[in-house]
Amino acid sequence: MLQFQQHTQQLQQLMSDMRNHMPRRSEGTDAQGAVTVQLGADGLPEAIKVASDWQRRQAPEMMGPAVVEAFGSAMSDRMERWSRAVQQSDWEARTEQFDRDIPATFTGGAAAASPPQMPERDLRYVLPRPLDEVAEDMLAALDSVDALDTDGSDRVEATGLSSGRKVALTVTKGALLSCEIDPQWASAQSSVRLNQALAEALKSAHAKLREAESARESGPTGPHLDGLFDEALAILKNPQHYAD
Repeated sequence: MLQFQQHTQQLQQLMSDMRNHMPRRSEGTDAQGAVTVQLGADGLPEAIKVASDWQRRQAPEMMGPAVVEAFGSAMSDRMERWSRAVQQSDWEARTEQFDRDIPATFTGGAAAASPPQMPERDLRYVLPRPLDEVAEDMLAALDSVDALDTDGSDRVEATGLSSGRKVALTVTKGALLSCEIDPQWASAQSSVRLNQALAEALKSAHAKLREAESARESGPTGPHLDGLFDEALAILKNPQHYAD
């Protein structure tokens, strides 16, 4: 058990050190140089800047795609710098050493011990409902989880708008998904006004994403499944008591 804990801690430290090599800031532009995107440590755009001569570089209807292109360039810069930082560190050697140090317990050796036991759930204060009700709720909860896995809706997305609703940015964790800029409106705007609208939409997108992620983490699915699982275990421990 002690060896298991030590190797778990070593693995966690390796992963933490790997994440720490990720650049705190990254930057990229579109091919025409009309838009520059700066990324924060979380991989999301921290700032979006339009060049003062953007009309000479991009058509108004292409400014939304240019923002997405600049984001992709910034992500490429981020990953290249991270890869170089990892290669220049001792992370690979430490990973190889970790692999060599894994005892036979975890590789199926002859002397392998039984895996560490999970702590038993405390069911003293669980008062299960009738079996048919628990089973029905369990199936419904599992169906909702399966639906999230199959339709991709488990990814939390958020769209932020500028005050005039002429700019819309959609983000998810660690990525900019889309940017829409009203071309008719943009054609009459200076870089200063465009930058202001992009900043408003970006601030709104960040706030909405935080709210959506917070709501998901505190949502009913996880705790609800835990409660149902406890009810099912209590019934299994004493099936005659809870039989109809």
